[in-house]
Amino acid sequence: MENTHAKEEDTSLTLNDIQKEVENEVCYHGLLPREDLPCLLGRTGDFLVRITQPKPSGQRELVLSVRVSDDDSPHAIRHVVIRRRKKDRKTIEWLASEGNKFNSVKELIDTYLTTKKPINPEIKTSQLIHAIPRQSWEFLHKDVVLKDLIGEGQFGEVREAEVPIDGKKRLVAVKLTKQVKDKNQLQQAKMKVKEMMHEARLMRYFHHVNVVKIHGVAVCREPLMIIIEMVNGGCLADVLEYRKGKVDEIEKIENMSLGSARGLEYIHAQKVIHRDIAARNVLYTLEKVAKITDFGMSRQGDFYEMARGNKKVPLKWTAPESMVTYQYTPKTDVFSFSILLWEIFSDGEEPYKGMTSIEVKRMISCGERLRKPEGCPDFIFQIMIKCWEQNPDRRYNMSKVKCFYFEKDI
Repeated sequence: MENTHAKEEDTSLTLNDIQKEVENEVCYHGLLPREDLPCLLGRTGDFLVRITQPKPSGQRELVLSVRVSDDDSPHAIRHVVIRRRKKDRKTIEWLASEGNKFNSVKELIDTYLTTKKPINPEIKTSQLIHAIPRQSWEFLHKDVVLKDLIGEGQFGEVREAEVPIDGKKRLVAVKLTKQVKDKNQLQQAKMKVKEMMHEARLMRYFHHVNVVKIHGVAVCREPLMIIIEMVNGGCLADVLEYRKGKVDEIEKIENMSLGSARGLEYIHAQKVIHRDIAARNVLYTLEKVAKITDFGMSRQGDFYEMARGNKKVPLKWTAPESMVTYQYTPKTDVFSFSILLWEIFSDGEEPYKGMTSIEVKRMISCGERLRKPEGCPDFIFQIMIKCWEQNPDRRYNMSKVKCFYFEKDI
């Protein structure tokens, strides 16, 4: 990040300082992370203004990001810190480089837009040409009316909310980050924010009836929010528990398992590996539609290798090769799907119940598998067998899984 050497008289920026100065600027995108910039800054001269996550001291930086070349190199987008300085006791001035001081951030931007001088004198192509406004998926906090709490964790919560979408008020679900005051938890909270924004970035490209839809994010201030469709049911694990023994075979096949298969097939077609397929991560509507959700662990591409010891993995749903190599492919999702099928046809029973993690790992690594659930149709168990093959090359892909259903004339 480009930055001139800060002088002692520079004043620190709080979130409140920044909001007062730039929140009404259309090119202000709040806490939008760097990873979202390439899809917004498409041409040389495109720029926007954003703020960084807080440092351990709580201070933040106001940053102007500008595309300086049309290629995909790591340096195609450059980041210039906009600093605030006290001119005298009553006057504040803003600057991006020494010798060019302005009374407001708006004046700074307007001047560089008009003069076409590079905002970073060392990079001639760092001219401000096109101010990129907030997108349709970037909501303002004032437009989000929070309602009842749905659930919560250590670093976040989920609430019902109303937001205007296409000119109409819609009931949605909103994931919010919790503000952390304990400095010892700050890094964990930052990782949670990064995970949430990563999840939102992936979900923006999903449009399928069996995948939960995202409406957008609200990141201009805290708490950060992910706005997703409201599902009028619950997670499949809870539905199976609540309706234990009362879900007929046809519903389990056509709605729960085939719906999930279609959703996962679509996700793989978008070149995404989910990495956490399980009944707890499938929502099930009152209209009996299965929708895959929770993309916090998901990764783009056909291959992903996780850093060893990086974080806990859902071992009981994890493919044998991933336990050893920490590598993930669409075929590792297929293995997880076989355990999801087992959950569905076991009426929500916990897989490997009563076994320790070491015992489960040993069992899966040795090629042993769960028993056929009581009353499970033979062809469904055949799908499980094809999906939990020890060798990933011999496993079905999700397209074959889906075709297998239709071959059985369900």
